[in-house]
Amino acid sequence: MDRADIVFDPAGDGCDTYFLTHALMIAYMLGTLCTGTLLIHASAVLLGGKAYLFQGKSGTGKSTHAGLWLRNIPGTERLNDDNPVIRFSADGVATAYGSPWSGKTHCYRAVSAPIGAIVRIVRAKHNELHHLAPLRAYASLTTSVFYMPFLSEDLRAIRHKVIERLACAVPCCEMHCLPDADAARVCHQGLDVRY
Repeated sequence: MDRADIVFDPAGDGCDTYFLTHALMIAYMLGTLCTGTLLIHASAVLLGGKAYLFQGKSGTGKSTHAGLWLRNIPGTERLNDDNPVIRFSADGVATAYGSPWSGKTHCYRAVSAPIGAIVRIVRAKHNELHHLAPLRAYASLTTSVFYMPFLSEDLRAIRHKVIERLACAVPCCEMHCLPDADAARVCHQGLDVRY
């Protein structure tokens, strides 16, 4: 076991390293929000030089859907499984970054890629992708982007502006799906991923 496994192991719920890990995550987010950096609760994969983020309520299948891409869409790699970082690059491209906060999956990658799409996973009895208009995309994103109730008014305004910009700059969708291989294919085809 190396140092990263010890410090960032989420299985340590209740121990000092668990609290240290989360304290560092909060400090990072508070310290970088003023630069337009967001931390999003999502599972992220890389394909064709772009990042695809799967967000949703806990337990809806974000990691499962990312795993389906890994197994069924050739060339897919994992970027982060819990909390990738989002930021607009100097040239205005929305970019996703790996972070040391990857949940139960040990995936700590110091890599980044332009965001191809952000997809909200919704459990359903069929597989169907729906593209969201910017207002719905904004509402969807706000539920997954890191937020602390004690943020200053200035930081809340920055967070709002970055989410608004993201909702307009990146395709945002809802994937109504089963946890099966076809879900990955339907999502991949619906996003019209080109590489």
